[in-house]
Amino acid sequence: MSAVEHPTDTGASEATVAPILPLLLLESIRAHDRPREVLQNEDLASSLPRRLGLTGVVESRIRRYEEEQRRGRGVPLDDVLDLIRLVLRRPDAELILRQTGEELARRHFKRISAATVSALGFLPGTAGAAALRRAVRSMLRRATGASDLEVRGWPIQVRIRDSLTSQADPNGNACVLFAAALEKLLELYTRKRPQIVHTACNTWGDEACIWSWTE
Repeated sequence: MSAVEHPTDTGASEATVAPILPLLLLESIRAHDRPREVLQNEDLASSLPRRLGLTGVVESRIRRYEEEQRRGRGVPLDDVLDLIRLVLRRPDAELILRQTGEELARRHFKRISAATVSALGFLPGTAGAAALRRAVRSMLRRATGASDLEVRGWPIQVRIRDSLTSQADPNGNACVLFAAALEKLLELYTRKRPQIVHTACNTWGDEACIWSWTE
């Protein structure tokens, strides 16, 4: 199981995911569903409730996940999988997943001091590559709780067995979320946009999902 497991009172275990991932998904949905303009004669009372991202349910979930994040608690894995499946039913699913991944990278990058980022430019090649691998590993573990996760090589390759995106989507399309997160994080560190290719996927019959940086 890719998510963190916490024992329950009954002795069973419940997989959880850090709140940051579902929180960013919901914020992306809300941003996409917010009207950029109000059309003349538009009946907002009837049109706005149809916009999923502006419904009371979404707002209450956002507040809930923000509170869970403050308390350091996880969100049930099933809730996150259901949310990803809900996004996949939308025509703008890929855009929402990509923007969620990019924002995940931005939030993680903000946690790193400017001095640390600047120092990467002066590190020898091997040391700089190792620092980037640590940053990628830290971001993905924080977001997914994945225990079977490897970040290796140069250019960087990421391997996750039984990733939550592959669990949510039998076609593997949801895995674009982590591809976007990797592209943005590496861009923030290196100041150039890399190309990340999803070269293997659990849903394709592979042993693990693999994302590779192609230079």
